[in-house]
Amino acid sequence: MFKLTPTNNRFYDLFDRAAELQVHAAAQFLDLVENFGDLVRRAEEIKRIEHELDQVVHDTMKLLHSSFITPIERGDIRRLVQGLDSIADGINAATSRLALYEIEQVFPPIEALARGLLDACRSVQEAVRRLRHTPKLEEVLPLCVEINRLEDQADQIYREALAYLFKSGLDPLMVIKWKEICEFVESATDCCEDVADMVEVIVLENA
Repeated sequence: MFKLTPTNNRFYDLFDRAAELQVHAAAQFLDLVENFGDLVRRAEEIKRIEHELDQVVHDTMKLLHSSFITPIERGDIRRLVQGLDSIADGINAATSRLALYEIEQVFPPIEALARGLLDACRSVQEAVRRLRHTPKLEEVLPLCVEINRLEDQADQIYREALAYLFKSGLDPLMVIKWKEICEFVESATDCCEDVADMVEVIVLENA
């Protein structure tokens, strides 16, 4: 006989772990830009977190292929865990560029982007956590709305950062480097919004 309940719980355990890891990566990134320095070591730490989340994705896919019955649609499981992984991918990409480019001084707008990203990641974690208990839409919608607001805020900060960069008189190569780094952080916040949209769909489909 199939053991349905342990399998179902295991999926939610994996979702929760993936959500926890993307928050951890975002918190590490914010600490890095607020306390700038030791970039190589700290980039390695964030890379380690991202690799751990990759393993969670792998474990989820393995469980998916071995499960006859799943708690939610198979496609939703795949998209949700990959969406969480994409958040950490963006954070890792931003951090690795800081180390690769040997950035010596922080660009102030990156701190606001990092704080907004961490707030969005925390809201994502809470929204994902609630999936275990088959929530009603009104229980997750405020979180999804907040994530959307934070993504809009990140867009605005990013636009203002670009305007500041191009007027700053910085060396053109430094402008290009910081533009790329900011793009990765803003993209990670976009991925938070994508996950929020997935959570909303999952709740509606399972209402």
